[in-house]
Amino acid sequence: MVQTLKTFFKLIRWPNLLIIILAQVLINYLLIGHILKLINVPLPLSGLHFFLLVLSTVAMAAFGYIFNDINDVDVDRVNKDNKQIIGNHITKKAATKLLWAFLLISLLSALVLTLLVQMWQLFLIHVFIAVGLWYYSVHLKGTIIFGNLVISLFSALSIAIVWVYHLAIMSQNPTLLINAYKSVSFISYSVAFYAAFAFIISWIREMIKDVEDQNGDALFGWKTFVIKFGEAKTKVFIQALLIVMIVMLIAAIFLCYTLNWGQLGIYLAVAVGFPLFYLFNGIRQANSVKDFHDLSNLAKIIMIAGILSIQLFNLNYGS
Repeated sequence: MVQTLKTFFKLIRWPNLLIIILAQVLINYLLIGHILKLINVPLPLSGLHFFLLVLSTVAMAAFGYIFNDINDVDVDRVNKDNKQIIGNHITKKAATKLLWAFLLISLLSALVLTLLVQMWQLFLIHVFIAVGLWYYSVHLKGTIIFGNLVISLFSALSIAIVWVYHLAIMSQNPTLLINAYKSVSFISYSVAFYAAFAFIISWIREMIKDVEDQNGDALFGWKTFVIKFGEAKTKVFIQALLIVMIVMLIAAIFLCYTLNWGQLGIYLAVAVGFPLFYLFNGIRQANSVKDFHDLSNLAKIIMIAGILSIQLFNLNYGS
């Protein structure tokens, strides 16, 4: 029983799902909720609404992970060897049943949510994500760049969708929208910054994972960036993305300085900045599968550190 649970949680990438939950909770309550509270505007999404949104997002992510693993069974035999789950610890048939269960949970949660807020059109976002994950796994994974971009886009969307729902609900309530008008732009920019951060760091991590898996991917005829252009050029491309992130971070730290948000500025410099420079240098020196695996994990740590900065945003904004 214990082993079955371990296999299940590994299959759905439970750490990644926890990161999604953490990001959405912090964005909803410590960023959007905090700013609206200061101007005496209640959160448009109720607790129940937000729970359904998180449930739908997490279940959709689990669907994506399982579907991806099912389609990559042969490739994973080379890239993951004894770490492969489907085929070693769980049958493809059982995984397929879980796949459909998570997709059903995600879409039903989204349908109930959109009906409760009386905006069924928002359900199309969730359908778009499901179709996008399917299309990525079947047609885009293993392509030069589009596959990485799609996954990065969905990472950003998992953050932005919280504010999308709030805005959509406020658009139905003119009084609420007028009361929150002065803060809408600032919230939008703030959420957009975190979404852009998630987009770029996800893109970087996907590129690193492609380098890590290049031997197995090449055997099956995939045309990822590293296979098409080589490891040296891929490293340069990853470092270019890191430079973009570093520039964004410097701009954010400078803004913190001008707004006298010392705690947030110091945190960004130490908890996000130092690891980014370490990752930049590590990319140049990496030359083994283990090196790139470690750098992939570091990219995930940087993502978590960036998300956690929302706590200090909460403490500094309005103080």
